[in-house]
Amino acid sequence: MYDVGVSGLALCAFLGAGYTNRGDHEFARTVSRGLKYLKDVQDPEGCFGPRLTQQYIYNHAVSALAMVEAYGMTGSPIFKGSAQRALDFAALARNPDLAWRYGIQPGDNDTSVTGSMMLTFGSARLVNAHARAQGSPEPLAVDGSAIAGIRSWVESVTDPATGRVGYLMRGKGPARPHDQLDRFPAEKSESMTSVAMLARIFGGEDVRGSDAIQQGAALCASRLPTWNESDGSIDMYYWYYATLAMFQVGGEHWDKWKVAMDKAIVDSQRRDTEYCQLKGSWDPVGPWGPDGGRVYSTALMAMCLEAHYRYDRARGTR
Repeated sequence: MYDVGVSGLALCAFLGAGYTNRGDHEFARTVSRGLKYLKDVQDPEGCFGPRLTQQYIYNHAVSALAMVEAYGMTGSPIFKGSAQRALDFAALARNPDLAWRYGIQPGDNDTSVTGSMMLTFGSARLVNAHARAQGSPEPLAVDGSAIAGIRSWVESVTDPATGRVGYLMRGKGPARPHDQLDRFPAEKSESMTSVAMLARIFGGEDVRGSDAIQQGAALCASRLPTWNESDGSIDMYYWYYATLAMFQVGGEHWDKWKVAMDKAIVDSQRRDTEYCQLKGSWDPVGPWGPDGGRVYSTALMAMCLEAHYRYDRARGTR
């Protein structure tokens, strides 16, 4: 169900480490084949992968991010058209003046799908900003109202008293598969809070002057990464978004988060000699591990370790 999205996620991990389809490095062919696969499964409307279940929008969002980043890093016209069609489909799927959920303009919104789309639009804006800095025209047409819609949505689901952010509404925690609810309780995670923090930062909100961002950082600092398979706290999706957001916040919150994150991730990487095919990977533990599998978990953990050089810091943070 998520093969297309997991492929996109794996590509994001390679691209985030600086590996494209070009150059004399051991991963060039892998990245090239992965990007070709995404182009092959993109339909005429720009959507990546089949629309067999309502969650296909996740596959599209992650794959769109990979294609936009591939174009941004290479400038190749081979990827430009695919990236533009992906952005156009994402814009088509967005609810008017607000955000996303499943399908095309379904009428309701959620913070998780919106967060995935936010990264894609944020990356496209960075590609355009880089072109402007070089004195060139913006190469990608980006729906200018998307970021405003994202910010409006996260504002509507943010509890102003605590800074905690809901999935579908204020006070509602992150989603969980039904068979994982007891093992990985939603209250152990601040995943939606971290998504909203990043949305505010990408939207230009002042990091130090924003109560919501600072409240969110404090909440994440109270839910640090720890690899404990018995207490239900492992949530790689949360760790990824929070790592991106906490890096942007900087200061003591980031320092505290990074120490815990590095330990949780580095110590849990497989170093097997008996099962050599697992070496270097991470076990798919957590609420979404059974759905995403080992490639999903490994890509997310690699992307956590890349966070401090994936995006420049917002102005005014340390």
